Amino acid sequence: MATLALALSACDSKVGGTPQAADTSSSSPSSATATGSPGDNPFKGMSPCTIIDQVMAGEGFPPAAPGTVDRERSCASNKPGDAAVGVALQDNTGYDQGIPDPSKASRGHVGPRNAIIERGSIGAAGQCSISIEVKPKSRALVSVSGNDTTEQACDRVTAIAVKVEKLLPSGT
Repeated sequence: MATLALALSACDSKVGGTPQAADTSSSSPSSATATGSPGDNPFKGMSPCTIIDQVMAGEGFPPAAPGTVDRERSCASNKPGDAAVGVALQDNTGYDQGIPDPSKASRGHVGPRNAIIERGSIGAAGQCSISIEVKPKSRALVSVSGNDTTEQACDRVTAIAVKVEKLLPSGT
């Protein structure tokens, strides 16, 4: 539990900037990596569905399924009456990019990695997400939404993000 408290308390500096819409384009991974060489994708061979299934094992969540917006790089598992958990592995977006409302975001760390936690970033109570830096211009985005309060969702996504971080490739 001490690691969890440190991860949450570390996210206390506000993120500056102007609110901007998150990128919701449905580009495929092959076009998303067109700006860099194929070796730039640290998530090659990884599945966000497998990550969710591993970190949520034993908690009664059904097998994860590809997301609706970015099916190639995101997955979610929805436990009715509880919560939806999502993971996106984005090789073309920095951890601090596409933050819809910087006033709801704080910088910190998950393990040794830079991270940003966004409380209720989509304007809904019971929603929280954490963006974890993997390499410059790549991130793992972990989100929780459900019947909890926003603070409970942030506690929950922090616990999940700690597990996800351990499964991520090295940032070097």
